[in-house]
Amino acid sequence: MGRAPAFRIVRWELKVLYIVVAWIVAYAFTDLLRELGTPAVALEVVNTLVNLAAFAFAVRIFRGQGEPIDPPRAWWRMTAWPTLSRRLGILFVAFAVLMALSTVLSAFGVGELPAGGSVGLGVGVTLQFALVGFLYLNSAVRLARLGIAKPERLRPTIRLT
Repeated sequence: MGRAPAFRIVRWELKVLYIVVAWIVAYAFTDLLRELGTPAVALEVVNTLVNLAAFAFAVRIFRGQGEPIDPPRAWWRMTAWPTLSRRLGILFVAFAVLMALSTVLSAFGVGELPAGGSVGLGVGVTLQFALVGFLYLNSAVRLARLGIAKPERLRPTIRLT
């Protein structure tokens, strides 16, 4: 008996749709728990775990153009190409720095966090962003070390003349 084909998402539009739906599900689940009277700390932990689970599943099922579809990715591999991993890593580290700065300033009374926000939530989000940034940067380094590089052309060039 053969094994079932692997579920993979290759098209960027479907990747964006997955991310939006995962974010909405995490938000709705956390909001439901909030309405049921769940303590704020538990809400932050649940929200972090749901978001990280959705993220972990995404990097397992997303595939880059030209990347093999069937075999599972190495546990450390976040994207198909080192350049994308590096760019996303830098983006998430920047988000972590901005969130940390916002949290620290609001803790000292300079500005304020969004409605419903707390210093604990700010710390949790900062840690999420920092972890994801680290994972992407680690992936970039390992992909580059293995000599994996995006081919120069994955699609034919479209000419208007």
